[in-house]
This record gives sequence, C-alpha cells and structure tokens, in this order.
Amino acid sequence: MGRVIDYLSLKLENKGSVARDHLAWIRTSLSMVTVGVAIRQLYRVSIDLGNEIDPAADPSASDPLAGKVLGVSFVALGMTFVFVGLYRYFHSQLLMTKGKFPVSRSMVGACAVATLALLIGLLVSMFTDEH
Repeated sequence: MGRVIDYLSLKLENKGSVARDHLAWIRTSLSMVTVGVAIRQLYRVSIDLGNEIDPAADPSASDPLAGKVLGVSFVALGMTFVFVGLYRYFHSQLLMTKGKFPVSRSMVGACAVATLALLIGLLVSMFTDEH
C-alpha cells in the first residue's frame, strides 16, 4: 500500500506548461458538462409561448428527443475528458520521472473530432427542428 501512495504523491519540478496541460483537461471537461446541461435546459423551454402548459401532463412527454440526446452526449463527453485528463496526468508523471514528456496529439485530435461531431449534430438539430 505504501508503494501506491509513493507513486501517487511524486513531487516533480513544474517546467513550462506541465501544470496547464493537466488543468486544461479538467477545464474542458467542466465546459462540456456545462454546455450539455445548458442544451438540455434550452430544449426544455417552450418555443411557442402561446401554448398553455397543462401542469398535470408529463413534462418529459413534450421534450424533444434531440435535446435529451445532445445534452447527455455533451455531458458524457465531458466525463470522458475527466478520465482522459486523469490518464494523461499519471502517464505524464511516470514519464517525467524518466526525463521525458509525452506528446498528446492523438488524444487531442480524437477529442476535437468528437466535439466537432457533437457541434455538427447540434447545428443539424437546430436547423431541422419543426418548431
């Protein structure tokens, strides 16, 4: 058990952008979760203000499916970014003990493609909405 604690509590010199790299994943994750919640809430707002809302009706029955799917997708992508950042943190920590620092081109590219796909889905949903 002591070996695990020693591995998790290494003290390394902070050179250049090492700390910013680790915090960027967390910041991006929080942004994605926030966007997901905002999309979900915006889709719940009634666009047609002239309709009377029946309080006895199920509120999720009138919810557009696109809002649910896109909101949950952005939140899931944000959660994925937390795990990517966690992996990257410990992987970088291990390699820095050997005097190296890993390049993260493939991870950044995959996350950018996933984010772009969700944004395109959001735009398609907005322009094809029948309201």
